[in-house]
Amino acid sequence: MGIGNFLEKKRAQATYWALTEQHPLRYLFMEVTRKCNLACRYCGSNCTPKEQGEEMPIEKWIELLRHVADNFDAKKVMLAIMGGEPLIKEGIYDLFAEAQKLGFPYGIVSNGYFIDEEAAKKLVSLGIGSISLSMDSIPEYNDMFRGKGSAEKTARAVNNLHAAGYKGILEILSSLTNVTADHLDEMRTFVAELRVPRWRLVPVFAIGRAKDHDYLVSTEQLKNILTYVAKGRKDGKLPVPEFGEESYLGCFNDDVRPAKFTCNAGLTVAGVMFDGKVGACPELGPDFIQGDLKEDTFTNIWNKRYQIFRDRSWTKKLGPCAKCKSFKYCHGGSLHLYPDTKTPISRCFYDMLGGEKGCKELHEAG
Repeated sequence: MGIGNFLEKKRAQATYWALTEQHPLRYLFMEVTRKCNLACRYCGSNCTPKEQGEEMPIEKWIELLRHVADNFDAKKVMLAIMGGEPLIKEGIYDLFAEAQKLGFPYGIVSNGYFIDEEAAKKLVSLGIGSISLSMDSIPEYNDMFRGKGSAEKTARAVNNLHAAGYKGILEILSSLTNVTADHLDEMRTFVAELRVPRWRLVPVFAIGRAKDHDYLVSTEQLKNILTYVAKGRKDGKLPVPEFGEESYLGCFNDDVRPAKFTCNAGLTVAGVMFDGKVGACPELGPDFIQGDLKEDTFTNIWNKRYQIFRDRSWTKKLGPCAKCKSFKYCHGGSLHLYPDTKTPISRCFYDMLGGEKGCKELHEAG
C-alpha cells in the first residue's frame, strides 16, 4: 500500500468515527407510499396497486418537513421522496411545494408513468433538483420484469422533462438481474439516445419478491458489470455509468464510484416509512426500525436511538466479516443486507471478488 493510499484510508476511518459521534442529518428518505401502478418481479418492497397498511396522509408528511426544518438546517438535508410510486400519492405536489418553501433540496425516484407534459412543468416550477427514473434495460428485457410498455413510459417522461426545461440532476436507475446484466452495451446506447447524462447500476438483492426468484447476478456477471462501469467512466461518453452504493470494493472502488464507500445508514441517513415508522434506508428490515412518529418526534428518535447503526461491532462477529482484514475500512458493509443483528450479511461483493487481491486484479486488468 502506497503512503498516499494509506493516508487516504486513515482519513476515511477518522471521518467514519466522527460521523458515529456527531451523526449530522444529511439525507432523509421519505417513503410516502407503498402503492405502485407496477408490480416489478424483483421489487424489494412487494409494491402493488394496493396499500400494504395504513399510510401517513400528506398532511403528516408536511408536518414532518416543518419539524425537520425547525430542528435541523433544511438546506443541508437532502430529501429522497420515493415509494412505491411517489407521484400517485394524493397531495404529493403540496409536499413538493412545502419542501421548496422550506429550502430543502429534494428529489424523487419514479417509474415515470405519471410524468406527462403538465407534471413535468409542475416539477420544474417546484424546483425539484434530482429525478431518478427506473428503467433496467432495453425495452425487451426491461418490460419482462417491470411490465409491458414501462420502458416506453420512462422514455416519454424523459422527453417531457427535456421539453419542460428541466436542468437538475437526471439519471436512469437500472436494477440489474442476471438477465439484464448481460445487455449493458445496448442499454447504454438507449440511455444516450434519451440524452440522460447519468446511469446508475444497482444489482438486485434477495428481499421482497426477489427472494422467490433466482435473479441475483453471478460472480462473473459482477466482475463484468464492474469492469464495464470502470471503462465507461473513462471513455468520455454519455451517459456516465456509476455502480450502486452496495459493498466495499477495496482499491477498485474509485474506478466505479464518485465517492468512497461508507454505509451512512443511521450516521447521516434517516428514513421514514409509509406508515410513520422511522429507520434509515427503506430496504432495511423491521429489526432496524428505531421508532414511530405516532409515539415520538423524529428529532428525539434521531438523537437518542440508532445505537445498532452507530456501533457496528456486532457485524464483526458474523459471517465473512469475522475474519476480514478490511473490516476497519468497511465496518460490516451495507446494513440493508442484514435481516437482523444476529444473521450474517446475505452477500458481500468484496468477498465475492476475492477480497483485496481480487479487487486489485480487476483494477490492474482495467
